[in-house]
Order: sequence, then C-alpha cells, then structure tokens
Amino acid sequence: MKKALILFACAAALTLTNCGKQKEESTETTVSAENAASSVTPAESAEERRARIKREREEYAERRRLSNEERAKTAPTYKDAKGRTVYNSAEVMPSFGGSEDELEQYIQDNINYPSTAQTDQIEGTVFVEFVVGADGKVRDAEVVEATNDTAKQNFSEEAVRVVSNMPTWTAGTQAGKPVDVRVTLPITFQLEM
Repeated sequence: MKKALILFACAAALTLTNCGKQKEESTETTVSAENAASSVTPAESAEERRARIKREREEYAERRRLSNEERAKTAPTYKDAKGRTVYNSAEVMPSFGGSEDELEQYIQDNINYPSTAQTDQIEGTVFVEFVVGADGKVRDAEVVEATNDTAKQNFSEEAVRVVSNMPTWTAGTQAGKPVDVRVTLPITFQLEM
C-alpha cells in the first residue's frame, strides 16, 4: 500500500516572547501518513484521537511558553558555546519569510515521517529550540521536549534535520539592531486514519 505524507497546518506552534510579555506566533505542523492505523486503543475513535493529540500538544506548548517567558525574565540573554550573546526574547522576534504560511510550506515540502515510526504507528510532538542568528541563519537546533519518550526517540532526528536546513530567516532586533534570538518550534507527527 502506497503511503503518502500530508502536512496538516493548523494554529499554535512557534512560541515566541516579546520584551517580558508573552507573544505567540504560531505555525503548528502535523505530518500524516495516508490510510495508516492509529497507535491508540481500539476504543478510541479518530475524532477522540485527534482531540487527544491536540490537547497534549497545547498542554506542552503552554508549558514551553511559560518556561520560555520565565527564562526571558530571569536571564534575558546568555552566551553560547562560541561566546556569542543570544537573546531569549527580543523587541522584534525573528520571522520565517513573510508569513507563517511560508514556514508551514517549507516544513511540508521537507519533512519525512520516519518509516519505523510509521510502521510502529507512533505519533507525538517534539519541541525544537534553535537560534536565529543576527544574519538570519538557523543554528544550534535541538529537541528540548516531547509529548512522550517514544516521540522524542523517533522524531527528534528528522525534526532537527528539517529545522537545521531552513533557509535564512528575518533576524530579530533589539534596539533596532539585528541580534541572535532563541526560538521554539513544536512539530507534531500524526498518522492519518
């Protein structure tokens, strides 16, 4: 049976903070495998499964948002391994192209549902943190959290690969100057029923 990848773009993902107050710009991405079976109990309907996955993603996203907001308050900046100053929040946050739609399209065009996860019917969300440099280039991508350990094990490599290969962003600015800024992007992998 041929399996196709489908990207589902909804609302709520790219978690950003702005000058101590929370600002969210979202791009939630869901990768689906056509006609795949669910990884849930037989009693759970497709609608219940989708609602559960959405609820889990939102709970984890809220926790990440609060964590990022607290980090920005207690430590507005930090030094990376090369001694560069990185902002946890900036007056103007980085943006991908001109819109969230462009970010969704990039992910849709470049992400692959890992075949072992597809075969084993594994689903979940991973949260990728990365730095958008003053030059707009993405670096230091890493998965910092996932909705479950199985998702982290199966989707981290693919999520980091896609984020690390992103084209240049519009850099964030502080006091009118481009700066390095840390960004979080949740990516949800979901099998389509």
